[in-house]
Amino acid sequence: KGDDMEKLYGPVMQMGFVVDNFEEPIKHWTEKLNVGPFFILEHLDLKDFQYKGNKSIIDFSVALSFSGNTQIELIKQHCDTPSIYNEHSKIKRGSLHHICRLTQNINKSIEILESQGYQNIQSGETSDGGIKFSYLDVHENYGSILELAELAEENLAITEAIKNASKNWDRKNSTIGIEEILT
Repeated sequence: KGDDMEKLYGPVMQMGFVVDNFEEPIKHWTEKLNVGPFFILEHLDLKDFQYKGNKSIIDFSVALSFSGNTQIELIKQHCDTPSIYNEHSKIKRGSLHHICRLTQNINKSIEILESQGYQNIQSGETSDGGIKFSYLDVHENYGSILELAELAEENLAITEAIKNASKNWDRKNSTIGIEEILT
């Protein structure tokens, strides 16, 4: 069964943190931890968002960077919509909120995890269909929620471009526009 899990999910590729603003955490990550640059994706456009089984609309932005092969994601929610970013989690702001693993079949992965006691508490899909995500939690989660993400080829390429930008970072800028690495 352990081998099946490895085939179903990739390794932990992301650590996610919920923050109140991007400026201070990015300053901390870039200046103190030498992780950067960050790419800020403002107001992600979702076509399907659900929290605790209820369809909803959420407004949030993310800032992404890499430390080696691990993506660092900062999430800032701009609205009061109930979500795991502002309601579900008892995890302190700025502390590790979730870990993410990539999957090639998110629905099958969710089914397997639910059979093991996990609950799918939040899920969504970007309007372009490039990213499907689901946050799952289990009673004993040992400090973080599990996110599964299924990325289309184009989004995998963007992720690689962000990783490469981090490897070649000259420490001059703490943030870079995503369009700069996609051209």
